[in-house]
Amino acid sequence: MTVYLASSSPRRAQILTSWGIPFSLVDGHVDEVMREDAPEQSARDNALAKARAGAADVAEGMVIGADTVVACDGHILGKPADQSEARQMLLLLEGREHRVITAMAGIVVPSGRTGLRVSTARVTMRRLTQDERERYLANPEYLDKAGAYAVQGLAASFIERTDGPLDTIIGFTMRDFYALCAELNVDVGR
Repeated sequence: MTVYLASSSPRRAQILTSWGIPFSLVDGHVDEVMREDAPEQSARDNALAKARAGAADVAEGMVIGADTVVACDGHILGKPADQSEARQMLLLLEGREHRVITAMAGIVVPSGRTGLRVSTARVTMRRLTQDERERYLANPEYLDKAGAYAVQGLAASFIERTDGPLDTIIGFTMRDFYALCAELNVDVGR
């Protein structure tokens, strides 16, 4: 069965490619909803909305939508709109533990069978110097990252500790992908 990824994230595409999963991209753009009191539910709702948006353009196959949010101190951090917002996110995260939540939804078209998985990892970021923070923000890497950082990118040295799957922090948990395939009875041809 053809797998469709409803995402513009190059990291998600790279993960599927590195695992040898053949897939096609579909448009999964939606206006993401962030509810401060329910980060897991926000990630679930957004992942499902993305999968549904992508499924609208597919005649047959499995459409995967994913969403990653960062939750810290009662706040949900999505992708920063600009450098100022990214700076505020980093200042909130520095020196404390936060949660990274990645939700993944799968929809089989045309049957409409749907599955949903959520994975959470805990991340502790060290305190940064003002110079480190400003050098990091001088690079556009932060722009399309929940919480304004990428654990696999330039911010890797900011991370003191992680507890949970690294691919959850990156934004596409392969364990959840294979669980969805099994639940929805989808052979990805690997």
